[in-house]
Amino acid sequence: MEELVEEKETFESRELFIKAENLIRKGDYTRAAVLVNESLRISPDNPLYISAMGLCCGMKGNLVEGEKMCRKALSMSDGKEPLLLVNLGRVLLGRGARKEARSCFSKAYALDNTNSPAALELSRMGVRKKPVLPFLDRNNALNVQLGKIRYRIMLSRKKELKKL
Repeated sequence: MEELVEEKETFESRELFIKAENLIRKGDYTRAAVLVNESLRISPDNPLYISAMGLCCGMKGNLVEGEKMCRKALSMSDGKEPLLLVNLGRVLLGRGARKEARSCFSKAYALDNTNSPAALELSRMGVRKKPVLPFLDRNNALNVQLGKIRYRIMLSRKKELKKL
């Protein structure tokens, strides 16, 4: 991926992108989009820039366009760049596609287990417990209700332990 990126960027576009990444980390997607747009004007075929623009679009509310851009960036690369998967996962999470988002974060983490964005997103999502009745589908009404009861029991136990 490094060779792919180096061929499709300049020093100026890279500097703009680094500033945009800092704004993205702070959650300022509007200002980041302006900088990423400038980076794309200079280096229009860079998958990292396209993915970042997709993330900015998605986080500003245009989830369909954001997902489209992130998927385009992923198809342009060899699929071995964790950040592209993380950006797509974040947009999918915003759209409510939790299962697909988790898959993206897991793939990114598998590619690079030192990748802090993927690990952070996986930890934010939490770990799902197994269905109470494993022979039924997770979305079965009985499993859903029993899962809620199990959760309430767990909370009450935690409260009791804190009192001790």
